[in-house]
This record gives sequence, C-alpha cells and structure tokens, in this order.
Amino acid sequence: MIARAVTTDRGSRPVWTAAAAVGLVLSLAIFVAGCAGTESSRIGACPIQPGAPCSGNYMRGAALSAAGLFDADFDHADLTNVDLHRADLSGASLVGARLTHADLAHATLSYANLASSDLRHANLTDVDLTGADLTGARVTPSQLANATICRTVMTDGTIAAPDC
Repeated sequence: MIARAVTTDRGSRPVWTAAAAVGLVLSLAIFVAGCAGTESSRIGACPIQPGAPCSGNYMRGAALSAAGLFDADFDHADLTNVDLHRADLSGASLVGARLTHADLAHATLSYANLASSDLRHANLTDVDLTGADLTGARVTPSQLANATICRTVMTDGTIAAPDC
C-alpha cells in the first residue's frame, strides 16, 4: 500500500486522507519493529541464538551477557573484550577463538571445545569447564583457580578431575 497525498481543488498544499495516513503509520510501525528485532538478535553476520554459525566472525567488545549460545560455532572468531558473563556456551566450538580480555565469569562452557583458543587475561571466575577441551589453549593456572574443573581436558592434553 502506498500512501498518497491528495491535493485540494486549487492545487495548493497537499492534504492527507485518513486512510493514507493510517496506512503510512502502520507501514512505518511494521518496518521499525522488524528492524529492531533484527538488530538486537545479530552481531554482524552472526545471529545471537543457540547453534549460531559464527565461525571467523569479528565480534570485539560485543555485549552478550547471559546469552544462550549453546552449541554455537565460534571457531577462529575474534571475541576480544566480549562480555559473556553468565552466558551459556555449553557444547560450543571455540577452536582457535581469540577471547583475550573476555568476561566469562559465571559462564557455562561445559563440553565446549576451546582447543587452541587464546584466553589470556580472560575473566574465568566461577566458569563451568566440565568436560571442556582446553588442548593447546593459552590460559594460566591462576585463571583456572576458581573455575569448575571436572573431566576437563587441560592444555597439555591430560584430563583433570576424571572422577568428579
């Protein structure tokens, strides 16, 4: 529907009919609502949802606190300074991901694949790493001091707390 202005008999200024004005308002409302939903659920080409295919995405500084991103693919993604505080990344693949200075406090990374990821200076306070794979990851023992470690594959390939 296209809203059109109707001119008066004298051809002076345009006058909107009620139907045209209502049509224009409804069209704008639908357009704005559609855009708002799209913008809030994507970062670049990455949809923020479980199972998201975000491999290689540039997401520096993204605010993803408490996001449900279980089973997502963040292989080789740049997640520097990203806020993943309390996010659910269970089963996610983060192979080779850059997570430097990321806030992962209280996040769930159970059974996540973090092989070869860069976790330098990341906040891992109270993060759940049950069954996670940290093979070749850049992370220090002090970062893991307050993390839940249970059947976790450590950076050297050993399994920590196999009987937890």
